[in-house]
Amino acid sequence: MKKILVVLFGMLCATAAQACNWNAENCTFEMLNNIQRQINNLKQSPKFLQEKFAELQAKAQYIDRKTAACSSWKCSNDTMSEFNMYVAQLTLNYGIASKPAVAPAAAPVQDKWAGQCVMVAKSGATAYVDQSATNKEAGLNENLAYTVTQTNGGKYVGLATVPDYSKPNPNAGAGKFVGWVKKSDLQMQDLRICN
Repeated sequence: MKKILVVLFGMLCATAAQACNWNAENCTFEMLNNIQRQINNLKQSPKFLQEKFAELQAKAQYIDRKTAACSSWKCSNDTMSEFNMYVAQLTLNYGIASKPAVAPAAAPVQDKWAGQCVMVAKSGATAYVDQSATNKEAGLNENLAYTVTQTNGGKYVGLATVPDYSKPNPNAGAGKFVGWVKKSDLQMQDLRICN
């Protein structure tokens, strides 16, 4: 079964490499990327490193010498194909599947409201206990600034109080969570207003 897979793998590589002109062009670069990926996967196996790594290095040196002695692209391509088949057989023997490239995880969506300074834009704006806006917390003062401390990417943001410098101890009530407020009821302000 393994030999059948190696033959199929070799045929696929040869077909892909023959997309360039096998007899008149250097097609080894396509194979080298595949070979390098497989060797990197093989190096993760302690058993492979102990049993076959030295043999792989010797085979690579032999292929380098053989390729250097080639006088045509066909000879170079055939030699690299031989090495490609050898590495594919090692990969199958050690049961190491070629790992596909992993795309980087998408960055979480950053809500533009996060950390902003806001003031109430509409009279009668209400703060709610939860994000679903089912339970009223209190009405908001239109003359005070608030800081957006929580966002959920939806219609509502969580607000907290900011220092009130008209009082003897400005930080006494600062940072207290007010509740969840509709974004459409708010207007962004310069951050210096909240500081």
